[in-house]
Amino acid sequence: MHPKMKTYATVVTVLFVLLLSLTYIAAGAGSITLPSTPQAPAGSVPVSGTGFGATKAVGIGFGAEVSAVDFNMNYTGTGTGPYSGRVSNYPIKPGSFVLISDTTSGGGLISYYNDNGDGTTSGSFEGATGTINYVTGEWTRITTVDVTGIVTNYTATYVRYANNVTPLSGVNTTASGTFSSSFTVPSVGNGVYNVTSIDTQGNKGVASLTVDVAVPEGFSVGVAVLLSSLAVIASSRYFRKRLRIVN
Repeated sequence: MHPKMKTYATVVTVLFVLLLSLTYIAAGAGSITLPSTPQAPAGSVPVSGTGFGATKAVGIGFGAEVSAVDFNMNYTGTGTGPYSGRVSNYPIKPGSFVLISDTTSGGGLISYYNDNGDGTTSGSFEGATGTINYVTGEWTRITTVDVTGIVTNYTATYVRYANNVTPLSGVNTTASGTFSSSFTVPSVGNGVYNVTSIDTQGNKGVASLTVDVAVPEGFSVGVAVLLSSLAVIASSRYFRKRLRIVN
């Protein structure tokens, strides 16, 4: 195939797969609880969750869903695998990940590993399987033939979130599928943002958080209102004393 035609075909394939990933909705259902009062950027926010997998890692994404494509990813592995690598952004929306393995430079084929929404992927050839860790972005794949020594180009399309607010390893759930943790609000402007928690099995919980840059870091809105009220009372008493006329 002519190099230009091959490049064009690869780009079209990536865009097509990316569109497919955007239409997928994962089935796992969890729930998370956030403060109902506005929070300030750089402030620490408590978060708790239920309905997740038992003793699983959970990653938390902040903000809107964002389409992502990683080209020519580093990988390790020999024989029929497993081969493994990691995408550059995490956590990943369950059901949105597609791994493209291109061995055409060595006379091979292009194969696809499609996200099943539960942390596993299915290859486009019978017997080819893989995994995707939604929390850390790590992926694996097993091939149907030995591709040792064949140059392979790996591309991944997936949906991430505007900000990751947990460590790479995420936070762990209890044996009953609950968790309690906190995260730092990213440097964002005023508005209402989605906070999404995802475990390695694809269970997902979403809640909204209001961000207000006027809220002092470390203060709740209730404390801010109380301080404002005290200031008004103090100033009114001060001016009444200053206006007193002595005969």
